[in-house]
Amino acid sequence: MLGEETKEEGDMEESNNYGHQHPLVLMLNQEQLIHNQSGVTHCSRCGEKVSAPCFCCAEHCGFYLHKVCAEAPLELNHPFHHDHPLLLMQNAPYSSAGGYVCDFCDKEDNKFVYHCSCGLDFHIKCALFTFNIAENNLKELEHVPLQDPLISTENGDDELEDVSKCFGCREPLAKYTHFSPDWGFNLHEKCAKLPFKLNHMLHREHPLVLQFNSELLSCKTCLEKGLIGFVYGCSPCKFAVHIECVFPSPIIEDKSHPLPFTLFPRRLPFICDACGAEGNYAAYICCTCNIIVHKKCISLPCIIISKWHDHRIYHKYFLPRDFRNSDCDICHDEVNPELGCYCCSHCNITFHVRCVTEDKYSYSIPSREDEDEISNESSIIVLEWNDAKKATKIKHFKHMHNLMLSDSVGGYENSCDGCMLPILDPFYYCSQCDFFLHKACAESLRMKRVWHHQLCKQPLILISDKVFSCEICLNRSNGFANVVNVRVGHV
Repeated sequence: MLGEETKEEGDMEESNNYGHQHPLVLMLNQEQLIHNQSGVTHCSRCGEKVSAPCFCCAEHCGFYLHKVCAEAPLELNHPFHHDHPLLLMQNAPYSSAGGYVCDFCDKEDNKFVYHCSCGLDFHIKCALFTFNIAENNLKELEHVPLQDPLISTENGDDELEDVSKCFGCREPLAKYTHFSPDWGFNLHEKCAKLPFKLNHMLHREHPLVLQFNSELLSCKTCLEKGLIGFVYGCSPCKFAVHIECVFPSPIIEDKSHPLPFTLFPRRLPFICDACGAEGNYAAYICCTCNIIVHKKCISLPCIIISKWHDHRIYHKYFLPRDFRNSDCDICHDEVNPELGCYCCSHCNITFHVRCVTEDKYSYSIPSREDEDEISNESSIIVLEWNDAKKATKIKHFKHMHNLMLSDSVGGYENSCDGCMLPILDPFYYCSQCDFFLHKACAESLRMKRVWHHQLCKQPLILISDKVFSCEICLNRSNGFANVVNVRVGHV
């Protein structure tokens, strides 16, 4: 330590001057400090407003130091960064002004800094705060105020709710009890109690250690690149996983897909059906639709407005058969029609998911209200009615050609291009290409989260070489919503 405490409770005694030209006096309580202050004062090391316990100049020259800042070690061997020690410096070695951005609270400063040769910089209090977390010295954090999420929400703190993220799990601060942002400690209380070391199914070779992501490694699960924050990592293997990915949700639902995705917790190579890129770690699967995706691809927006195209473009898990252009309109490489991509049915062009979403500033997502408005207005346009007031000819936003209502009755070999299940009466078809939609699918595609599957308790019978169905449901079915079908390979 820079100095040792030589005091008795309630006394003001001289101590080491910590580099100051005059003797310093220790103020143990706020009353003593207020009595010796001549206005608002700030710590000469951290720059924050001074509070007791602190040191002040015996000659009243305006020099103050928080006790914790004064006694901060010159060299800090931090458990979250065991490769190199953090060195306490008066200025960051980047410029004459000594400016830097703290890698914990993300705030700029030009005061004293804990600096590492690999580029990490921390405020004194941020470095000591995380050190106490790593050492499980939670009693040392009792002086740091906690913020209740209900209070944050009631106060209407939009910045806290929408912008500020926890340094550990990257979720909004206002979602859980957290350390007050007034101190610059953007961390949930629950994340301060994370285990320091754990064994994980995705990396069985070595234990994963909680650490700063100083090398800006990409998360092996969600593939997010280079985020500052805590990760569970293995330094020798260059392996890192975000905290929220270490403890993944077993089931994830998203409005872009009618059925939930289930975690497949094994390390295996796969090709993501949503974006077409490779994956090697935890995947999410939908057995009903027979697709497998990265975790991050579950939340791919259904519709985006891109700077690369005039129309809104839609995400597809596979290209319709009538798409002529299979080259990406951005990189001009081939788009695999069997894998996920974005496309415009008006212009018959396609985009790789990575090309159109890689730059987050190159696209926007329509608001929910805007998206609903677009869907409700443009999903179905009735062109012809019959005497029974049924729509016999429609224009559907999912297809470029007009669709006709079939008057045939019976079984069919084709599958619905909406739900991927076999065609059942009634349905719409395209007379110009092989495109089919159940009538119920055509109508439900315009509404949010209409599709759902209910598990049937009745025995299933084989109705084709690929599909099992409930006989009771099949006999009384009047469309997609009332029929329970299970593909043979998924029984």
